[in-house]
Amino acid sequence: MDKEKIYITRDEDSDKVFVWRKPTKGNWAPAPMKGCDIVNYQREDINNVEYYLHTDFKKKFGISIRQKTRKCAHIDVKKLDNDDYKSPAKNPKRKK
Repeated sequence: MDKEKIYITRDEDSDKVFVWRKPTKGNWAPAPMKGCDIVNYQREDINNVEYYLHTDFKKKFGISIRQKTRKCAHIDVKKLDNDDYKSPAKNPKRKK
């Protein structure tokens, strides 16, 4: 079972969990935006990011994350690549 290092973030006042995979350029870890009144995580490369609803993420991956948090984790690559686990799935015929 191959695992991939990822970062998980959850912004303040948000029900979405963002999964940040390895970037093509720039910093690996997302950082809080400066000059913003609430905690909102960003990084230069936004191409390798997916999001899930917190309740779905907890069910699918077994990880819970509080708001205003950034966390490094290692998750099975097959789960990360599987459309059945993705929230905005690219395949409309996926299992639900």
